[in-house]
Order: sequence, then C-alpha cells, then structure tokens
Amino acid sequence: MEYYFKSLIIILLNVHLYGYTNGKVVGGFVLPHGGVALDPRNFNTKNQTERNEAKTLHEACLKVGRDVRNINPDVIFLSTPHGLSDYRNFLLYSNDVGSGYGDVDDCLILPCRYNLSVQLEAQIASAIFQRFGYERNVSLLSAFGPEGNDNSIPLRWGEVIPLLLSGNSSTTKIVILSQPTRRYSDSVKMIPELLQLGDDFFKLLEESPQRIAVIISADLAHTHKADGPYGYSNTSQPFDNAIGNWARTLNYNFLVEAGTLVDRALSCGYTGLVMLHGMLAHAGVTSWKSQVYANLHPSYYGMMAASFSR
Repeated sequence: MEYYFKSLIIILLNVHLYGYTNGKVVGGFVLPHGGVALDPRNFNTKNQTERNEAKTLHEACLKVGRDVRNINPDVIFLSTPHGLSDYRNFLLYSNDVGSGYGDVDDCLILPCRYNLSVQLEAQIASAIFQRFGYERNVSLLSAFGPEGNDNSIPLRWGEVIPLLLSGNSSTTKIVILSQPTRRYSDSVKMIPELLQLGDDFFKLLEESPQRIAVIISADLAHTHKADGPYGYSNTSQPFDNAIGNWARTLNYNFLVEAGTLVDRALSCGYTGLVMLHGMLAHAGVTSWKSQVYANLHPSYYGMMAASFSR
C-alpha cells in the first residue's frame, strides 16, 4: 500500500509538472512566414493602421513563441508550404542539419536577413516514411548524400521565420515536412488525403517518448489588395474569417467554407491547416484549447497566430 501511494504521488507530480504527458504531441501552433510578422520595423507603408496591425501581429507571434517554449518540446514537427518540394509527394527532410535564412519585407532597418541553423530529427522522419511512405504520398528528401548525412539541407523563409518566431531552442530538434506543389491547383481535392495524413502522423507521433510540438507555417489569403502581386478578390476577407473561426472552435465546417474560397483567395497555408485539423481531431477536438492571438492582413496577404494547447 505504501508503494502504491508513492507511485501515485510520482504520477500526479509528473502530470502537474509536464501537463498532459511527458511525451507525445503536447501542442499545435500556427505561425506566419511573412517578413512583416518577423520584423515590422521594415514594413514600408505610410498607412498607420497597417503599421499598427503589423506590430500587433508581431506581438501575437511572440505570444505563440512563448506558448511553444512553455511546453518545452523535445521535437518540433514543422509543415512548410515553401520548402524543397515535389509535385506529388510530401517530403520529409532527412539530413541531420538544416540551415538558411529568411528575409524581411521592404528592408528599411538592418538586419534585413535572419539566419538560422537547426538540428533535424532524421530518425522520426525515417520512421514516418517507413510507416506510411509506401501507402501514402510521402517520401524522404536528402541533400548532398544519403539520408542522415551531416551536410546542411537548405532552409528558406517558410521554415526559418516561424522557427525564429517560436524562439527555437538549440536543444530542440526539428522534423520538416514540405507540402507538394500540387497544392497550388489541387488543394481542395487534397482535403481527404490531408485529413488522413494528419491522422496517420498524429498516431505515429503519439508513440514517441519525446514531447512534440506541431507548427504549421501558413499565410492566409494573398488577395487583400488590388496593388498586390495577385490582385484583389472579394473572397479574401471571408476566407480569413473562416480560418479564424475554425481556429477558435476547431469546427471542421469552417475549413469546408474556406475550401470553397481558397482557389480565389489564394492561400499557401490551407493544406497545412487541413492536415493540422486531421492531427488534432485524432485526439478529439474537445481535448484542445485554442487561442487566436491575431488574424490580420497589414499587407496584401493575411496572417494568423494561434495556439492549441492539450
């Protein structure tokens, strides 16, 4: 009986100190990869409302970074829409190291380029491939040698900016998943695949003894301004609103609504967000508490900063 109570006390202490569990998926996060979010000082606009929104967005991203650090992850699983990509397959980076840079928009104040080097978790990438690579559109990507080699695989803004905003620790290893380029034309067709893939990934990550945070690198509609590179669409704000409503409630119907708009709103982050829903839904959407810190478009594209705690 004495042994029982000692064991129970140890279990309760672990739950108190570490949250839901010492391992497994302990949080999900959405962060933008726009330079405005990383360093609003370089936002070249005379519109004070836009400048205020950029500052608010930056501060919101720092709050998400705080949330990431508070759960003390051993591993960050990062989905990027702008990595080294294949047309069909989702690619898992399998080098031991990744390094590169993210540029800030409209550089006015130095520094204009932020560098980052991270340790990649090639073993988890390999485990995902071994489990799902032959039945799903998932493959391993290596640079300058075989899987697990210590040459650095290139990173750019889609990975570097959200990792910098998350306050990435030198002790945290990174798994990087690159979304395929068919997302540009087939994101709606990919929805069932993305939900299943999210479910599959979550099941495997739950088996890990490590504490894992999932970060989705995502920007929202790119059609908020007529003078932007993609022009204006009246679907841009409704799309961003639907994504914001999904993030606040985890109600899948809002993702469906956004899916009816995405081909006109033009969002690079939509496929990653659908995959995230598949991951969170595996544990049950009611087991997550969501916090949307900002959903704004100071520039021509929308950006959201949100946390999902378990």
